[in-house]
Amino acid sequence: MSEHLLTVSIGCALILGSVAVNVAQQPTPTPALDRRGKPLPFGVQPYFKPDVPLGSGPFKAIMAEEPGLPEQVAYYPADLTALGAKKLPIVVWGNGACINAGNRFRQFLTEIASHGYLVVSGGAMADKEFEVGPQENPVPRLAGAASTPRGGPPPQDPANPSGRVTVPILKRAIDWALEQHTSSASRFHSKLDPAHVVVMGQSCGGSLAVQLAVDDVRVTGLGVWNSGAGLGSGSGNTSIPLERLKGPVLVITGAEPLDIAFGSAKSTFERINHVPAFYGWRDDMQHIGTYGAADGGELGRIAWKWLDWTTRGDLAAARMFVSPACSLCRDPAWHISKKRIDRKRSS
Repeated sequence: MSEHLLTVSIGCALILGSVAVNVAQQPTPTPALDRRGKPLPFGVQPYFKPDVPLGSGPFKAIMAEEPGLPEQVAYYPADLTALGAKKLPIVVWGNGACINAGNRFRQFLTEIASHGYLVVSGGAMADKEFEVGPQENPVPRLAGAASTPRGGPPPQDPANPSGRVTVPILKRAIDWALEQHTSSASRFHSKLDPAHVVVMGQSCGGSLAVQLAVDDVRVTGLGVWNSGAGLGSGSGNTSIPLERLKGPVLVITGAEPLDIAFGSAKSTFERINHVPAFYGWRDDMQHIGTYGAADGGELGRIAWKWLDWTTRGDLAAARMFVSPACSLCRDPAWHISKKRIDRKRSS
């Protein structure tokens, strides 16, 4: 996308869905419990088989295990012929807790894919409970406590399938996608947009995304969700050379009392000065966000609009982020900081 597209100033209002959808935007403070007494913050979610097309976008998407992709799960429009000449930008995702379950963020990632993206999540296909089962918000840190976890990655979750998602696993997802684009035997042959490769991740997976974006020259954009550079590594974010990032950066987090990654996200944004960067945190949002809500809830909408703007130059999508409209800026629940987002440049 031309650089000047990142500087267009336009206006509109953010339109929300029905009351039922809005209720699902945030975890309920009194969640239902599963049979083991574990919380279901987004209620009892229906289960759909992987090949059932889902998402609110124009290209209902499926979740699939693909040949040559044993450590990842792919999300993409069920009917690729419906795309016509439209190309699919590539999005690679790192799970929270670096959990080895590529279907863990199914609601959120299917929503992105349904707007015309190939999304590849680190982690093999795991039990369906990872999609619709319980979620618990990590214990918030006390005031004055260090915001960036120390002492290495978080302990292995007993429910996590063996192994963890790593930077090399995410890198291999990019390798695979680019190979599919050029292979005449692939369903994705000439249907991808290799000029736009965006890495994203939540919590521990967000830290992996930052590292991959710094190390891999093919990455053209970064999304950091409830996370920050070096989160969980014990080294903090100052050791990560963020000046090597290429392309626009989105940093989204919950409120400080409810999100253990608040400090890491904030300090990561503060260190980025050379590329367009958008930082937002939301009142009352927990570390678990709205990823498990229908279509990924509010964060699902933010994700695909950010991608539509930064990979396709969609000016309607830009209205969520660019002043004077910046509908997120106008929402009193959101607290926004921006760098180089609104700056006008000649084409």
